[in-house]
Amino acid sequence: MSGKVEAVTQPPLPPEIEGYLYKMKRQTGLSNLTGSWNRRWFYIDKRHKAFGYAINNTQPRMKNAIFLNDITAVVVFDEYCFQVEAKSRKFFLKAESKTSAACWVKTLDAYRTQQLLYEKHLASTPIVAPAKTMHQGPEEASPPREAKHTNQRRSSSSSKRRAEAKRRSYDDDDDVESTPVQAWSMTSDDSDDDK
Repeated sequence: MSGKVEAVTQPPLPPEIEGYLYKMKRQTGLSNLTGSWNRRWFYIDKRHKAFGYAINNTQPRMKNAIFLNDITAVVVFDEYCFQVEAKSRKFFLKAESKTSAACWVKTLDAYRTQQLLYEKHLASTPIVAPAKTMHQGPEEASPPREAKHTNQRRSSSSSKRRAEAKRRSYDDDDDVESTPVQAWSMTSDDSDDDK
């Protein structure tokens, strides 16, 4: 194997790993490695890209989690114990066997490394705006505009106020004669009576 690292151009897929681990209670802290441990079912939620645990594997509803992309380090303490660190929290864990611990550490650290390489790739890739083609009109080339919301109650009340003002202005004009307008008229010559 050469020491060359290939660029990662796609985000890494969440790993498939699950099993029981012992989680040190939060109150105990790292100063007391003989603290209280709870056996929990740990797994990767692929949909949410989260590493977390449930009380057991019969009801695997994730109780607490760290997003995979937020993992900052996977620290090995001994052959059984390791810590998964993120900005928001840390899980201090103990596996039931050396093999299990090594598998968890290798899997989580490999994902973290792949994610870092992918983020470096994104940071070094220039963002290119899509080119306009001859077939695109001005509407297609520009982003969609935000819809304007109108307050129907306000606009209907302002319409009522305008109509009322017009009516009052006609009522106030005493000097203007009002002539009824006839839209149509029926004379005896135009009648449709059957003869």
